[in-house]
Amino acid sequence: MGVLPTIEEEFLLTGKAKLELRPIAFLGELSGLAAQAAECANEQGRFWRFHDILYANQGGKGSDAFSRKHLQRFAAALGLDTAAFASCLDSGKYASMVADDTNAAQQRGVDSTPTVLVNGKEVGGSLEEVRAAIQEGLPPES
Repeated sequence: MGVLPTIEEEFLLTGKAKLELRPIAFLGELSGLAAQAAECANEQGRFWRFHDILYANQGGKGSDAFSRKHLQRFAAALGLDTAAFASCLDSGKYASMVADDTNAAQQRGVDSTPTVLVNGKEVGGSLEEVRAAIQEGLPPES
């Protein structure tokens, strides 16, 4: 998300807001595996780098862009401990979390990523829209 660095500087680092990211799967079964893989990369402190490589390499629905082979290759390219990454991914420890988050998103009508919600309300993804929605939810300064 291109607005994240500015939002982080203005709102997250100052404690005015918090970011909650939920990897969800809309491109079929393998996108669920990719969301789990992102959580496994997070165990090694590389969530955002893995996130970025997933976005850069995604294919359409039904594509094999997020096959185990490709996810392993992405992990290796990022310098992750590939044995730990593979063990995490093979365990399926994040499968129910990804399924639950995906179902919850679909029930809210979310059908694409990224989707930005501020205080539970969907807002556009431009810096101005996100900034305005966050500021609207902040208490007045004294």
